[in-house]
Amino acid sequence: MVPNVQLTQEGMSFEDPERYRRLVGKLNYLAVTRPDIAYSVSVVSQYMSSPTIDHWAAVEHILCYLKGAPGPGIVYQNHDHMRIECFADADWIGSKDDRRSTSGYCVFVGGNLVSWKSKNQNVVSHSSAESEYRAMAQSACEIIWIHHLLNEIGLKTPMPAQL
Repeated sequence: MVPNVQLTQEGMSFEDPERYRRLVGKLNYLAVTRPDIAYSVSVVSQYMSSPTIDHWAAVEHILCYLKGAPGPGIVYQNHDHMRIECFADADWIGSKDDRRSTSGYCVFVGGNLVSWKSKNQNVVSHSSAESEYRAMAQSACEIIWIHHLLNEIGLKTPMPAQL
């Protein structure tokens, strides 16, 4: 998406909302192997019920980015360790429509990206600290789940994980 541009529900309706939905659905599918577009796709997905021309322009911007940076997708390498590392962040009142914050995280195992998420928080946060705390809580749950999953399949991971 274009930096510093915030989409809202306001604006002129897009003439072919079905086309918008099909394309955003395909972008959602592509985001499974392209974490670099996960946030942008999650933003344009919020407007599938009534897209505007601005929303379509954002989708076109994502397509231009993909054309210019096709990338190999996710590539895993052996880094000789199984350390779990997580990076999390959140904005505060990022959505002008409902005043909710957006959380996101990336979890790495052995230096390889294995899980990521970008999602609107369920409630309105009263401070940036509360918004960041909610993002950390979501991330901690994912770290614990990944740790238990790896232990279940016989891969020991050093604890504590890094957040």
